[in-house]
Amino acid sequence: MRARRLRLGTAAVLGVLLGCAGEEPGLLLPGRESDTELPPGLTLVARIAHISDTQIVDEESPARFAGAQVITRSAWRPYESYSTQLFDGVLRSVNRVHAAGRPIDFLVFTGDACDNAQSNELDWVLRVLDGDFVDPLTGPDDRDPAGRPDPLRDPHAGFLPQGLYRGGVHGELASIPWYIVYGNHDVYSIGVFPILRFPDGRELAPLPLEFRPGFVLPVRLDPLASFTHGRVTPGDPGPPEFLEVALPVVPNAERAFFDRREFVRALFDTTSGPPGHGFADPETESSWYSVRPVEGLRLIGLDSTDRTVEFPGLFYSEGAVSRRQLAYLRDELEAALALGEIVIVLSHHPTTSLDRDGGGEVDGAELRAVLNEFPNVAAHLAGHTHRNRVTDRGGYLEIETASTLDLPQEWRLLEIWRDADGGVVIAYEVFSHLDETLPPLGDDPLRDLRADARDLAAGDKTDATRRKRFDPSGADPYGRPADRRDVRFLPR
Repeated sequence: MRARRLRLGTAAVLGVLLGCAGEEPGLLLPGRESDTELPPGLTLVARIAHISDTQIVDEESPARFAGAQVITRSAWRPYESYSTQLFDGVLRSVNRVHAAGRPIDFLVFTGDACDNAQSNELDWVLRVLDGDFVDPLTGPDDRDPAGRPDPLRDPHAGFLPQGLYRGGVHGELASIPWYIVYGNHDVYSIGVFPILRFPDGRELAPLPLEFRPGFVLPVRLDPLASFTHGRVTPGDPGPPEFLEVALPVVPNAERAFFDRREFVRALFDTTSGPPGHGFADPETESSWYSVRPVEGLRLIGLDSTDRTVEFPGLFYSEGAVSRRQLAYLRDELEAALALGEIVIVLSHHPTTSLDRDGGGEVDGAELRAVLNEFPNVAAHLAGHTHRNRVTDRGGYLEIETASTLDLPQEWRLLEIWRDADGGVVIAYEVFSHLDETLPPLGDDPLRDLRADARDLAAGDKTDATRRKRFDPSGADPYGRPADRRDVRFLPR
Protein backbone atom coordinates (compact mmCIF):
# COMPACT_ATOMS: atom_id res chain seq x y z
CA MET A 1 0.00 0.00 0.00
CA ARG A 2 1.57 3.24 -1.12
CA ALA A 3 2.15 6.27 1.08
CA ARG A 4 -0.23 9.19 0.65
CA ARG A 5 1.08 12.74 0.57
CA LEU A 6 -0.98 14.93 2.85
CA ARG A 7 -2.18 18.20 1.35
CA LEU A 8 -2.87 19.91 4.63
CA GLY A 9 -2.97 23.49 5.73
CA THR A 10 -0.86 24.43 8.74
CA ALA A 11 -3.88 24.95 10.95
CA ALA A 12 -5.33 21.55 10.09
CA VAL A 13 -2.05 19.74 10.79
CA LEU A 14 -1.27 21.58 14.00
CA GLY A 15 -4.83 21.21 15.23
CA VAL A 16 -4.53 17.46 15.08
CA LEU A 17 -1.01 17.37 16.51
CA LEU A 18 -1.74 19.74 19.34
CA GLY A 19 -4.98 18.02 20.20
CA CYS A 20 -3.39 14.57 20.28
CA ALA A 21 -0.08 15.07 21.97
CA GLY A 22 0.04 18.51 23.52
CA GLU A 23 2.97 19.55 21.36
CA GLU A 24 3.92 23.15 20.71
CA PRO A 25 3.48 24.37 17.11
CA GLY A 26 5.97 22.59 14.90
CA LEU A 27 8.96 24.04 13.15
CA LEU A 28 8.82 21.65 10.26
CA LEU A 29 5.21 21.03 9.29
CA PRO A 30 4.49 22.77 5.98
CA GLY A 31 1.45 24.80 5.11
CA ARG A 32 -0.54 23.26 2.25
CA GLU A 33 -4.09 23.24 1.00
CA SER A 34 -6.05 20.44 2.63
CA ASP A 35 -7.82 17.76 0.61
CA THR A 36 -7.20 14.88 3.04
CA GLU A 37 -8.16 14.48 6.68
CA LEU A 38 -5.63 13.22 9.17
CA PRO A 39 -6.81 10.29 11.27
CA PRO A 40 -7.70 11.09 14.89
CA GLY A 41 -5.63 10.04 17.87
CA LEU A 42 -2.11 10.74 16.62
CA THR A 43 0.73 10.12 19.08
CA LEU A 44 4.31 11.25 18.58
CA VAL A 45 6.62 8.23 18.50
CA ALA A 46 9.96 9.93 17.84
CA ARG A 47 11.58 13.09 16.56
CA ILE A 48 14.83 12.27 14.78
CA ALA A 49 17.75 14.29 13.42
CA HIS A 50 19.41 12.67 10.41
CA ILE A 51 22.94 13.62 9.30
CA SER A 52 25.20 11.94 6.78
CA ASP A 53 28.48 12.15 4.91
CA THR A 54 30.38 14.65 7.04
CA GLN A 55 33.58 13.22 5.48
CA ILE A 56 35.82 14.88 8.04
CA VAL A 57 39.07 15.09 6.16
CA ASP A 58 42.77 15.49 6.87
CA GLU A 59 43.46 17.20 3.56
CA GLU A 60 47.22 17.26 4.24
CA SER A 61 47.51 13.48 4.54
CA PRO A 62 49.90 11.63 2.20
CA ALA A 63 47.27 8.86 1.97
CA ARG A 64 45.17 11.05 -0.27
CA PHE A 65 45.75 11.50 -3.98
CA ALA A 66 44.30 14.96 -4.45
CA GLY A 67 45.40 15.08 -8.08
CA ALA A 68 42.64 12.61 -8.89
CA GLN A 69 40.12 15.43 -8.54
CA VAL A 70 40.08 15.48 -12.35
CA ILE A 71 38.39 12.06 -12.07
CA THR A 72 36.37 12.19 -8.87
CA ARG A 73 35.07 15.06 -6.76
CA SER A 74 35.90 13.35 -3.47
CA ALA A 75 39.66 13.45 -4.21
CA TRP A 76 39.84 17.21 -3.62
CA ARG A 77 37.37 20.02 -2.99
CA PRO A 78 38.28 23.72 -2.66
CA TYR A 79 36.26 23.87 0.60
CA GLU A 80 37.30 20.56 2.19
CA SER A 81 39.53 22.17 4.84
CA TYR A 82 36.30 23.46 6.45
CA SER A 83 34.88 19.98 7.12
CA THR A 84 35.18 20.07 10.93
CA GLN A 85 33.71 23.56 11.23
CA LEU A 86 30.81 22.67 8.92
CA PHE A 87 30.04 19.64 11.09
CA ASP A 88 30.08 21.87 14.17
CA GLY A 89 27.63 24.22 12.43
CA VAL A 90 25.25 21.39 11.60
CA LEU A 91 25.22 20.20 15.22
CA ARG A 92 24.61 23.78 16.37
CA SER A 93 21.56 23.83 14.09
CA VAL A 94 20.35 20.52 15.55
CA ASN A 95 20.77 21.93 19.05
CA ARG A 96 18.80 25.05 18.15
CA VAL A 97 15.83 22.97 16.99
CA HIS A 98 16.07 20.86 20.15
CA ALA A 99 16.11 23.92 22.42
CA ALA A 100 13.42 25.81 20.51
CA GLY A 101 10.46 23.65 21.47
CA ARG A 102 10.84 20.55 19.27
CA PRO A 103 12.97 18.28 21.49
CA ILE A 104 14.85 15.67 19.46
CA ASP A 105 14.73 12.11 20.79
CA PHE A 106 17.91 10.96 19.05
CA LEU A 107 20.24 11.64 16.12
CA VAL A 108 21.20 9.11 13.45
CA PHE A 109 24.44 9.33 11.48
CA THR A 110 24.35 7.27 8.28
CA GLY A 111 28.06 6.90 7.70
CA ASP A 112 31.02 8.43 5.94
CA ALA A 113 31.88 10.20 9.17
CA CYS A 114 35.52 10.21 8.02
CA ASP A 115 36.92 10.76 4.56
CA ASN A 116 39.93 8.45 4.59
CA ALA A 117 39.49 5.98 7.50
CA GLN A 118 42.23 7.76 9.47
CA SER A 119 42.47 7.81 13.26
CA ASN A 120 42.87 11.58 13.47
CA GLU A 121 39.77 12.09 11.33
CA LEU A 122 37.75 9.82 13.64
CA ASP A 123 39.14 11.69 16.64
CA TRP A 124 37.90 14.99 15.16
CA VAL A 125 34.45 13.50 14.48
CA LEU A 126 34.07 12.47 18.10
CA ARG A 127 35.53 15.72 19.43
CA VAL A 128 33.00 17.75 17.45
CA LEU A 129 30.16 15.59 18.79
CA ASP A 130 31.48 15.79 22.36
CA GLY A 131 32.35 19.49 22.24
CA ASP A 132 36.10 19.01 22.77
CA PHE A 133 38.80 21.24 21.28
CA VAL A 134 39.71 20.44 17.66
CA ASP A 135 43.03 21.30 16.00
CA PRO A 136 42.56 20.51 12.27
CA LEU A 137 46.18 21.30 11.31
CA THR A 138 48.21 18.07 10.98
CA GLY A 139 51.40 19.38 9.41
CA PRO A 140 53.47 22.57 9.28
CA ASP A 141 51.64 25.79 8.53
CA ASP A 142 53.56 26.92 5.45
CA ARG A 143 51.65 30.20 5.04
CA ASP A 144 53.28 33.60 5.51
CA PRO A 145 52.39 34.58 9.11
CA ALA A 146 51.61 38.10 7.93
CA GLY A 147 49.07 36.81 5.43
CA ARG A 148 47.14 34.39 7.63
CA PRO A 149 43.45 35.20 8.14
CA ASP A 150 41.85 36.00 11.46
CA PRO A 151 41.49 32.76 13.48
CA LEU A 152 37.70 33.06 13.27
CA ARG A 153 37.98 32.92 9.45
CA ASP A 154 40.85 30.41 9.30
CA PRO A 155 39.84 26.77 8.64
CA HIS A 156 43.27 25.61 9.88
CA ALA A 157 42.92 27.28 13.29
CA GLY A 158 41.93 25.29 16.37
CA PHE A 159 38.42 25.85 17.72
CA LEU A 160 36.01 24.68 20.41
CA PRO A 161 32.88 23.04 18.96
CA GLN A 162 29.54 23.37 20.71
CA GLY A 163 29.00 19.60 20.77
CA LEU A 164 25.70 17.78 20.44
CA TYR A 165 23.22 18.97 23.06
CA ARG A 166 23.88 17.63 26.57
CA GLY A 167 21.68 18.31 29.54
CA GLY A 168 23.45 20.46 32.13
CA VAL A 169 25.96 21.69 29.54
CA HIS A 170 23.81 23.43 26.94
CA GLY A 171 20.61 23.75 28.98
CA GLU A 172 18.19 21.80 31.11
CA LEU A 173 16.64 19.68 28.37
CA ALA A 174 17.48 16.00 27.96
CA SER A 175 20.68 15.11 26.12
CA ILE A 176 20.43 13.97 22.49
CA PRO A 177 21.78 10.43 22.08
CA TRP A 178 23.23 9.46 18.70
CA TYR A 179 23.67 6.29 16.64
CA ILE A 180 25.97 5.62 13.71
CA VAL A 181 26.62 3.06 10.93
CA TYR A 182 29.63 2.45 8.69
CA GLY A 183 30.10 4.22 5.37
CA ASN A 184 32.55 3.25 2.67
CA HIS A 185 34.85 6.15 3.64
CA ASP A 186 34.95 4.76 7.20
CA VAL A 187 36.21 1.39 5.93
CA TYR A 188 38.26 2.00 2.76
CA SER A 189 41.04 4.42 1.94
CA ILE A 190 39.49 7.44 0.19
CA GLY A 191 36.25 5.46 0.35
CA VAL A 192 37.34 3.02 -2.36
CA PHE A 193 40.48 0.92 -1.75
CA PRO A 194 40.79 -1.92 0.82
CA ILE A 195 43.37 -1.37 3.55
CA LEU A 196 45.79 -4.25 4.17
CA ARG A 197 48.12 -5.04 7.06
CA PHE A 198 51.53 -6.03 5.66
CA PRO A 199 54.00 -8.42 7.36
CA ASP A 200 56.07 -5.51 8.67
CA GLY A 201 52.99 -4.15 10.50
CA ARG A 202 52.30 -1.30 8.12
CA GLU A 203 48.72 -0.69 7.01
CA LEU A 204 48.54 0.42 3.39
CA ALA A 205 45.98 0.62 0.61
CA PRO A 206 47.36 -0.78 -2.66
CA LEU A 207 46.20 0.94 -5.84
CA PRO A 208 45.53 -0.67 -9.24
CA LEU A 209 48.64 -1.98 -10.98
CA GLU A 210 50.62 -1.73 -7.77
CA PHE A 211 53.89 -2.80 -9.39
CA ARG A 212 54.16 0.40 -11.43
CA PRO A 213 57.31 2.52 -10.85
CA GLY A 214 55.25 5.19 -9.06
CA PHE A 215 57.26 8.23 -10.14
CA VAL A 216 54.27 10.45 -10.95
CA LEU A 217 51.32 8.37 -9.71
CA PRO A 218 51.11 6.65 -6.31
CA VAL A 219 51.09 2.85 -6.08
CA ARG A 220 49.98 2.64 -2.43
CA LEU A 221 48.21 5.03 -0.09
CA ASP A 222 50.10 5.32 3.20
CA PRO A 223 48.94 7.84 5.85
CA LEU A 224 52.28 7.57 7.67
CA ALA A 225 54.44 8.22 4.61
CA SER A 226 57.08 10.94 4.35
CA PHE A 227 56.14 11.84 0.77
CA THR A 228 52.94 12.50 -1.13
CA HIS A 229 51.72 12.87 -4.70
CA GLY A 230 49.98 16.21 -5.07
CA ARG A 231 50.56 17.75 -1.65
CA VAL A 232 47.80 19.98 -0.29
CA THR A 233 48.90 22.35 2.51
CA PRO A 234 47.57 25.62 3.97
CA GLY A 235 50.03 27.54 1.83
CA ASP A 236 49.45 25.44 -1.30
CA PRO A 237 45.77 24.46 -1.09
CA GLY A 238 45.44 23.16 -4.64
CA PRO A 239 44.27 21.96 -6.95
CA PRO A 240 47.40 19.84 -7.49
CA GLU A 241 48.46 18.49 -10.84
CA PHE A 242 47.28 15.01 -11.81
CA LEU A 243 50.74 13.88 -12.93
CA GLU A 244 53.14 15.23 -10.32
CA VAL A 245 56.32 13.80 -8.83
CA ALA A 246 56.27 12.79 -5.19
CA LEU A 247 56.92 15.61 -2.72
CA PRO A 248 58.17 15.44 0.88
CA VAL A 249 55.72 15.73 3.75
CA VAL A 250 56.20 15.72 7.52
CA PRO A 251 54.97 12.33 8.84
CA ASN A 252 52.31 12.31 11.55
CA ALA A 253 51.63 9.11 13.54
CA GLU A 254 48.10 10.31 14.41
CA ARG A 255 47.09 9.73 10.77
CA ALA A 256 47.22 5.93 10.97
CA PHE A 257 44.37 3.98 9.40
CA PHE A 258 41.85 2.54 11.86
CA ASP A 259 40.10 -0.82 11.49
CA ARG A 260 36.54 -1.79 12.40
CA ARG A 261 37.34 -2.79 15.96
CA GLU A 262 39.22 0.45 16.58
CA PHE A 263 36.29 2.41 15.16
CA VAL A 264 33.82 0.74 17.54
CA ARG A 265 36.19 0.97 20.53
CA ALA A 266 36.36 4.72 19.99
CA LEU A 267 32.55 4.86 20.15
CA PHE A 268 32.72 3.53 23.71
CA ASP A 269 35.04 6.37 24.76
CA THR A 270 32.83 9.42 24.20
CA THR A 271 31.28 11.94 26.55
CA SER A 272 28.07 11.86 24.58
CA GLY A 273 25.88 8.77 24.76
CA PRO A 274 24.93 6.05 24.57
CA PRO A 275 28.13 3.96 24.91
CA GLY A 276 28.86 2.36 21.55
CA HIS A 277 26.25 4.49 19.78
CA GLY A 278 24.34 1.41 18.65
CA PHE A 279 27.21 -1.08 18.55
CA ALA A 280 27.10 -3.58 21.40
CA ASP A 281 30.70 -4.81 21.58
CA PRO A 282 33.86 -3.96 19.61
CA GLU A 283 35.07 -7.55 19.84
CA THR A 284 32.08 -9.16 18.11
CA GLU A 285 32.20 -9.97 14.42
CA SER A 286 28.87 -8.41 13.48
CA SER A 287 28.90 -4.81 12.34
CA TRP A 288 25.13 -4.31 12.49
CA TYR A 289 22.79 -3.83 15.42
CA SER A 290 19.26 -3.33 16.71
CA VAL A 291 18.30 -0.92 19.52
CA ARG A 292 15.16 0.65 20.97
CA PRO A 293 15.96 4.34 21.48
CA VAL A 294 12.37 5.21 22.42
CA GLU A 295 9.37 3.14 23.43
CA GLY A 296 7.52 1.68 20.47
CA LEU A 297 10.34 2.12 17.95
CA ARG A 298 13.14 -0.21 16.87
CA LEU A 299 16.21 1.17 15.12
CA ILE A 300 18.11 -1.35 12.98
CA GLY A 301 21.57 -0.28 11.85
CA LEU A 302 22.90 -2.14 8.81
CA ASP A 303 26.46 -2.37 7.48
CA SER A 304 26.34 -1.72 3.74
CA THR A 305 30.09 -2.38 3.44
CA ASP A 306 29.49 -6.03 4.37
CA ARG A 307 31.38 -7.87 1.62
CA THR A 308 32.03 -11.59 1.52
CA VAL A 309 35.15 -11.07 -0.60
CA GLU A 310 37.32 -8.14 -1.68
CA PHE A 311 40.60 -7.77 -3.52
CA PRO A 312 43.41 -5.22 -3.06
CA GLY A 313 43.49 -2.46 -5.63
CA LEU A 314 39.87 -2.79 -6.77
CA PHE A 315 37.21 -0.12 -6.34
CA TYR A 316 34.60 -0.60 -3.60
CA SER A 317 32.56 2.56 -3.33
CA GLU A 318 29.11 0.99 -3.70
CA GLY A 319 27.15 -0.97 -1.13
CA ALA A 320 27.21 -4.65 -0.19
CA VAL A 321 25.05 -6.72 2.19
CA SER A 322 25.61 -10.39 3.05
CA ARG A 323 23.05 -13.18 3.42
CA ARG A 324 23.98 -13.45 7.09
CA GLN A 325 23.11 -9.82 7.66
CA LEU A 326 19.85 -10.14 5.74
CA ALA A 327 18.86 -13.07 7.97
CA TYR A 328 19.59 -10.93 11.03
CA LEU A 329 17.45 -8.14 9.61
CA ARG A 330 14.52 -10.49 8.99
CA ASP A 331 14.73 -11.85 12.55
CA GLU A 332 14.71 -8.33 14.00
CA LEU A 333 11.79 -7.28 11.80
CA GLU A 334 9.76 -10.28 12.93
CA ALA A 335 10.55 -9.58 16.60
CA ALA A 336 9.55 -5.92 16.21
CA LEU A 337 6.31 -6.89 14.47
CA ALA A 338 5.39 -9.26 17.28
CA LEU A 339 5.85 -6.41 19.79
CA GLY A 340 3.98 -3.86 17.68
CA GLU A 341 7.07 -1.68 17.20
CA ILE A 342 7.61 0.75 14.34
CA VAL A 343 10.93 0.10 12.58
CA ILE A 344 13.44 2.58 11.17
CA VAL A 345 16.29 1.01 9.17
CA LEU A 346 19.65 2.75 8.76
CA SER A 347 22.36 2.13 6.20
CA HIS A 348 24.95 4.28 4.50
CA HIS A 349 24.03 3.19 0.99
CA PRO A 350 20.50 3.51 -0.39
CA THR A 351 19.09 0.45 -2.12
CA THR A 352 19.93 1.94 -5.54
CA SER A 353 23.62 1.56 -4.57
CA LEU A 354 23.37 -2.10 -3.50
CA ASP A 355 24.20 -4.92 -5.90
CA ARG A 356 25.71 -8.40 -6.04
CA ASP A 357 28.86 -7.27 -7.80
CA GLY A 358 32.01 -6.62 -5.83
CA GLY A 359 31.37 -9.07 -2.99
CA GLY A 360 27.74 -8.28 -2.20
CA GLU A 361 25.14 -11.06 -1.87
CA VAL A 362 21.95 -8.98 -1.70
CA ASP A 363 20.85 -6.38 -4.22
CA GLY A 364 18.59 -3.41 -3.66
CA ALA A 365 15.48 -5.06 -5.05
CA GLU A 366 15.77 -7.98 -2.62
CA LEU A 367 16.32 -5.72 0.37
CA ARG A 368 13.29 -3.62 -0.62
CA ALA A 369 11.20 -6.79 -0.96
CA VAL A 370 12.13 -7.90 2.56
CA LEU A 371 11.33 -4.50 4.06
CA ASN A 372 7.97 -4.47 2.28
CA GLU A 373 7.06 -7.83 3.83
CA PHE A 374 6.73 -6.09 7.20
CA PRO A 375 4.01 -3.45 7.61
CA ASN A 376 5.73 -2.01 10.68
CA VAL A 377 8.70 -0.71 8.61
CA ALA A 378 8.19 3.05 8.28
CA ALA A 379 11.44 4.32 6.78
CA HIS A 380 14.88 3.41 5.49
CA LEU A 381 17.34 6.27 6.10
CA ALA A 382 20.52 6.48 4.00
CA GLY A 383 23.21 8.80 2.67
CA HIS A 384 26.10 8.16 0.23
CA THR A 385 24.60 9.96 -2.78
CA HIS A 386 25.09 13.42 -1.20
CA ARG A 387 21.57 14.40 -2.23
CA ASN A 388 18.13 14.91 -0.72
CA ARG A 389 15.72 12.32 -2.09
CA VAL A 390 12.56 10.70 -0.70
CA THR A 391 11.21 7.65 -2.53
CA ASP A 392 7.94 5.84 -1.84
CA ARG A 393 8.85 2.15 -1.75
CA GLY A 394 5.24 0.93 -1.48
CA GLY A 395 5.01 0.24 2.24
CA TYR A 396 7.71 2.58 3.56
CA LEU A 397 9.76 5.64 2.61
CA GLU A 398 13.42 5.47 1.56
CA ILE A 399 14.93 8.78 2.64
CA GLU A 400 18.36 9.94 1.45
CA THR A 401 19.85 12.97 3.18
CA ALA A 402 22.57 15.16 1.69
CA SER A 403 26.15 15.66 2.82
CA THR A 404 27.15 18.24 5.42
CA LEU A 405 30.37 18.91 3.45
CA ASP A 406 29.16 19.15 -0.15
CA LEU A 407 26.24 21.29 -1.21
CA PRO A 408 23.64 21.76 0.09
CA GLN A 409 25.36 21.19 3.50
CA GLU A 410 22.09 20.24 5.19
CA TRP A 411 20.58 17.83 7.70
CA ARG A 412 17.06 16.44 8.02
CA LEU A 413 14.51 16.49 10.84
CA LEU A 414 11.87 13.76 10.89
CA GLU A 415 8.80 13.26 13.05
CA ILE A 416 7.20 9.83 13.32
CA TRP A 417 3.53 9.88 14.43
CA ARG A 418 1.19 6.95 14.97
CA ASP A 419 -2.60 6.72 14.90
CA ALA A 420 -4.89 4.37 16.82
CA ASP A 421 -5.21 2.02 13.82
CA GLY A 422 -1.46 1.56 13.35
CA GLY A 423 -1.06 4.09 10.56
CA VAL A 424 2.09 6.18 10.54
CA VAL A 425 2.52 9.85 9.63
CA ILE A 426 6.04 10.97 8.72
CA ALA A 427 6.82 14.69 8.55
CA TYR A 428 10.25 15.91 7.49
CA GLU A 429 12.20 19.02 6.56
CA VAL A 430 15.85 19.87 5.84
CA PHE A 431 17.84 22.54 7.66
CA SER A 432 21.09 24.36 6.91
CA HIS A 433 23.92 25.20 9.30
CA LEU A 434 23.30 28.82 8.25
CA ASP A 435 19.54 28.73 8.96
CA GLU A 436 18.36 32.12 10.22
CA THR A 437 14.83 31.03 11.19
CA LEU A 438 15.89 29.20 14.35
CA PRO A 439 16.35 30.92 17.72
CA PRO A 440 20.03 31.17 18.69
CA LEU A 441 21.62 28.94 21.31
CA GLY A 442 24.78 30.56 22.61
CA ASP A 443 27.40 32.31 20.50
CA ASP A 444 28.28 31.06 17.02
CA PRO A 445 31.74 32.56 16.41
CA LEU A 446 32.49 30.56 13.24
CA ARG A 447 29.33 31.35 11.32
CA ASP A 448 31.15 33.69 8.92
CA LEU A 449 33.81 31.05 8.34
CA ARG A 450 31.11 28.51 7.43
CA ALA A 451 29.51 31.07 5.11
CA ASP A 452 32.90 31.29 3.37
CA ALA A 453 32.85 27.50 2.93
CA ARG A 454 29.33 27.65 1.57
CA ASP A 455 30.38 30.30 -0.96
CA LEU A 456 33.38 28.23 -2.04
CA ALA A 457 31.14 25.21 -2.57
CA ALA A 458 28.60 27.26 -4.52
CA GLY A 459 31.35 28.63 -6.75
CA ASP A 460 32.89 25.24 -7.54
CA LYS A 461 32.18 25.06 -11.28
CA THR A 462 33.76 21.61 -11.63
CA ASP A 463 31.33 20.21 -9.08
CA ALA A 464 28.40 22.00 -10.72
CA THR A 465 29.28 20.39 -14.07
CA ARG A 466 29.42 16.94 -12.47
CA ARG A 467 26.06 17.45 -10.74
CA LYS A 468 24.42 18.48 -14.00
CA ARG A 469 25.83 15.43 -15.76
CA PHE A 470 24.54 13.19 -12.96
CA ASP A 471 21.09 14.77 -12.94
CA PRO A 472 20.22 16.95 -15.95
CA SER A 473 16.96 17.99 -14.27
CA GLY A 474 18.91 20.08 -11.77
CA ALA A 475 17.03 18.59 -8.80
CA ASP A 476 20.14 17.07 -7.22
CA PRO A 477 21.63 17.54 -4.76
CA TYR A 478 19.05 19.87 -3.17
CA GLY A 479 16.12 17.68 -4.15
CA ARG A 480 12.66 18.50 -5.38
CA PRO A 481 10.23 20.27 -3.02
CA ALA A 482 8.77 16.96 -1.83
CA ASP A 483 12.31 15.63 -1.16
CA ARG A 484 12.98 18.52 1.17
CA ARG A 485 9.75 19.09 3.07
CA ASP A 486 6.54 17.09 3.24
CA VAL A 487 4.06 15.08 5.32
CA ARG A 488 3.34 11.46 4.31
CA PHE A 489 0.75 9.02 5.60
CA LEU A 490 1.59 5.29 5.60
CA PRO A 491 -1.69 3.41 6.10
CA ARG A 492 -1.51 0.02 7.80
